[in-house]
Amino acid sequence: MKSYLFKLSLNLLLILVAGFSFAQTSPVKFEKKALSFGKVQEGEAVRLTYYFRNLGKHVLSIVPPQVDCSCTEVVIPETNIAGGARDSVVVLFNTNDKIGYQQREVMLQFTSDFMDSQSINEKIIFKGVVKATDATKERYKDGKKNP
Repeated sequence: MKSYLFKLSLNLLLILVAGFSFAQTSPVKFEKKALSFGKVQEGEAVRLTYYFRNLGKHVLSIVPPQVDCSCTEVVIPETNIAGGARDSVVVLFNTNDKIGYQQREVMLQFTSDFMDSQSINEKIIFKGVVKATDATKERYKDGKKNP
């Protein structure tokens, strides 16, 4: 009987602790995590806006993200995001010398003082097709890149 009560108490304690740990996260909900810029001409500047909401009660901030390519710039909110607030992240994509189908990922890290060392990671994606200019087509004529 004591063993049964001990196991029951332990299970209830684990459920309670798990409930508190989930309650402490401040989820971020994006309207859309993947956006398409369609078809654009090489050299066009692409601007994509990702809207999100802080569904938690605590203030969040975004750590400036690292990007894999200098063709991509991410503009994050200059101020903290209050609980319940809606905000946005803007991605700027330079299409110069980026020809054909393009798909890029950006990892965003949301932090807050209440989360200690934990953070919320969200991946956003953009994709589309960049059409080569006549000048670029000429440079790549015959399968070679001519200066």
